[in-house]
Amino acid sequence: MLRLPRLGLRTRLSIGMVASILLITLGVTTTAIYFVKRHMQAAIANEEFERISAIAEAVDQKFLSRRTLLKTFGDSVEAHRPASTALLQDFLVQHTALKDAFANVTVVGLNGDLVAGLNAGLRAGTINIKDREYFRQTVATKAGVISQPYRNRLNGMAQVAMTEPVLDARGEVLYVISGAINLSEQNFLGQLANVKFGKSGYMFITNTNGIVIDDPVKSRILQRADAEGSRNPATGLAMAGFEGTIEARDRTGIDGLYAFKRIRQTNWVLGCIYPRDEAFAEIEQIERYTWAGALLLTLLAGGLVFLVTRSQLAPLTRLHEHMQVSRALSSYVAMTEPPPEDEIGDLSRTFDSLMLERQIAQERLTASERFLRDVTDNLPAVVAYFDRDQRCLFGNKAGLSMRGRTRADIGTMTMKESLPDAIYEQLVPHVAKVLTGSPTRSEGTYDRNGKEGFYECHLVPDVRDGGRTVGYYVMTFDITRQKVAERERAAGEARIRTITDNLPALVSHVDASLRYTFVNAHVRALHGNDELVGRLLADVRGTEDFKMVEPYVRRVLAGEAVTFEKTGYSTPGTSQNWYQSHYIPDRDPQGVVQGFYAMTFDVTERKRAEIRSAESEQRLRGLTDNVPALLTELDRDERVIFCNGRYESWLGIPPASIMNRPIREAVGEAHYEMRKPLLARAFAGEVVSFEQTAKLLVGERTLQTTYLPQRNAQGDVVGLYVLANDVTDLKHKQMQLDTLAREDALTGLPNRRSFEERVREALARTRRSDIPIYLLFLDIDYFKSINDSLGHAAGDAVLKEFGRRLKECVRETDMAARYAGDEFVILLEASTGPRAAQLVAEKVLAAMRPAFVLSNRTLQVTTSIGIARSEEDDEDFESLMATADSALYAAKKDGRNRFMMAASRSGTQHDVTWPRQESLAR
Repeated sequence: MLRLPRLGLRTRLSIGMVASILLITLGVTTTAIYFVKRHMQAAIANEEFERISAIAEAVDQKFLSRRTLLKTFGDSVEAHRPASTALLQDFLVQHTALKDAFANVTVVGLNGDLVAGLNAGLRAGTINIKDREYFRQTVATKAGVISQPYRNRLNGMAQVAMTEPVLDARGEVLYVISGAINLSEQNFLGQLANVKFGKSGYMFITNTNGIVIDDPVKSRILQRADAEGSRNPATGLAMAGFEGTIEARDRTGIDGLYAFKRIRQTNWVLGCIYPRDEAFAEIEQIERYTWAGALLLTLLAGGLVFLVTRSQLAPLTRLHEHMQVSRALSSYVAMTEPPPEDEIGDLSRTFDSLMLERQIAQERLTASERFLRDVTDNLPAVVAYFDRDQRCLFGNKAGLSMRGRTRADIGTMTMKESLPDAIYEQLVPHVAKVLTGSPTRSEGTYDRNGKEGFYECHLVPDVRDGGRTVGYYVMTFDITRQKVAERERAAGEARIRTITDNLPALVSHVDASLRYTFVNAHVRALHGNDELVGRLLADVRGTEDFKMVEPYVRRVLAGEAVTFEKTGYSTPGTSQNWYQSHYIPDRDPQGVVQGFYAMTFDVTERKRAEIRSAESEQRLRGLTDNVPALLTELDRDERVIFCNGRYESWLGIPPASIMNRPIREAVGEAHYEMRKPLLARAFAGEVVSFEQTAKLLVGERTLQTTYLPQRNAQGDVVGLYVLANDVTDLKHKQMQLDTLAREDALTGLPNRRSFEERVREALARTRRSDIPIYLLFLDIDYFKSINDSLGHAAGDAVLKEFGRRLKECVRETDMAARYAGDEFVILLEASTGPRAAQLVAEKVLAAMRPAFVLSNRTLQVTTSIGIARSEEDDEDFESLMATADSALYAAKKDGRNRFMMAASRSGTQHDVTWPRQESLAR
């Protein structure tokens, strides 16, 4: 990296003075230019806004004058009241002033047709403007309006229209006078169109809806201002109501000063752009001249100040050079050139005297320090001294080498910089203590070539007169070898003690004289935490307990490892526990038994768990064997690990014969292949349930089998529970209930619920196949009279016979049902057309013609039928039933004992034309 030479004070002051003058000049110039520029820009903007405001006022006046002209003409028409359109045309042509003001003037009737016009080529009735908004608004308000811009239908020109109504004697609108103004012609703005803003600035007009009214580029007229894809924020503000000047960039990327003014007569916004380069060209030229003058003035003043400053600071430069030379010399040499008689001269003479005194003191200090360093550099310890700011003022060879420091670093480094970070963090609280005047000692660890090292540090305060601590002495020793030896010795003992104390066992050592030489915490706790080492085994355990273990003690002292179980010690509260003891001989290097190690485990919980498990298994076996279901448990390998006694009572298979066998072997290959996919789903974690028919000892039965995944604590499937319940009786009852729920008890026909389900299914099918269905709604004529005169028993007999005959009239693919009371219904699917439905209805009427034979008399029973056909895609049961009901009502009203077909609801004919009614009363 390139480093620039350090500049002297003389040069820095000179440059500083020049820079100050430059900054002041630049500041004053910038401020002055800013305010002048701002004032001139404001003046230019105000001038532009005043010009555009004047133009807007002129445009307003043009609109007012044209409105006055139209109003005058309208008043004339109202006053003269021409008797015909020809006279009105002549009257219009006589007003030549209208032709000068408008591209065309027309008179339109209330129906929007042309009545008269200035252009000779237009004849009455050739155009109609009834759909124009300005026409409708004029008729509605009875007042003149200025239209939104539009394109002429005949010549395609962009125009706006000014209107005035002509009222009759009653004040109603008789005619609408419309004056058209071509937006692309000169007479629109007159001389105002030639107004320029600078050389390339221009004027434009838009309305508040963003439509271009006038623009130098005539092709943009009637287009949206943002039609070319570039939005002008200034135009957007103007359309939102802004009036005034603003700087912005136009659609071609030119920065300019915009001015906007609203026209009072309409929603037009008159705007202009003054290119910024032209608008502020004079200001920028003034700015350039001003900066050039300021720069020249700065150079002249700065050069003069630079020369004066350098000449005044020359003696100070010579003193600095002398100081630099003196620092490099071993002994100080006074200045040869006499200094001036001023402040700089006094500074030079004072420097000479101080340097001579310093040289003498330095020589004395060097001699003292040399002796001290020779002593401390040969000590096997780190020796250092630090002031109150923890800055190192002395350090011996061992201390400096800790961080690779040299004597040159003394006085520049702190205690934190001279020590490894880990050691310094450990010494921080001790440093705080020694700075209060109290000596302190600490031990700690450090990284010793990748291994753990230990140190001992002594900190002694340096207390001066008045009791003020100005620093502190540090002496540090490496005590790693000592600490390692202590740790190894203590670790061996602690390791054995920790292991034995944390074993879930009673651990002890007994010598050949049967005295305890070691016991762990559990043995001590068992005997009330008494001191047991040195005491006899028989005294500690008691006479009775010792007699129990004495045979095993003799065997272990003979060299045999012994294991045995027993219940309890003689210690109170332990007599009901089970213990397992291991006696292991302790041999010396020659193989002589010197004693034995005893390890005793409390196996009470295990023994009790074994007893509970056996009892629980016996209870579970008794319970599961009496459950009315086959219960099986499979492991992850599909092996049977449990099955209950129902296997023998239901299947004749003893449970023991399939225990610990794969389920494939237990049930057979064919049966297993059928269940293999279901087993895979269950082992994947899914509860699987299915029904099957099985041959049991009692006969063929229906079993509902469920596979329940067995999960461990982590949620993994480790097996399956299989439950097979006999649901044969339940299935029969369900079938009986389902039959009762869907069948009419009296007639044996399907009931209302069954019929409605069948119709809804048929409607779904007909939407897919586009084949209609037919619904026949029947009831028994005068059935209430039968019930009232002959009783309900006779009525029930009639209903049963009616249902029997009705069922014989339909195909197996169709459905006849009792709907409610004496109401019956028939559903016809896949019918060939309305004629097929008529044939069924005729067949039903014919079937009912023979007399009904009751127990004590005969009756003549007839029926009326209403027929409906599904037509719409969204046809539902309720609408179809309502249609059939209406047809049934019509059949009854028409005399009963007949059928009536409902008329098509869509108004179109399907298939063939069908007759509305038939009667078999004949």
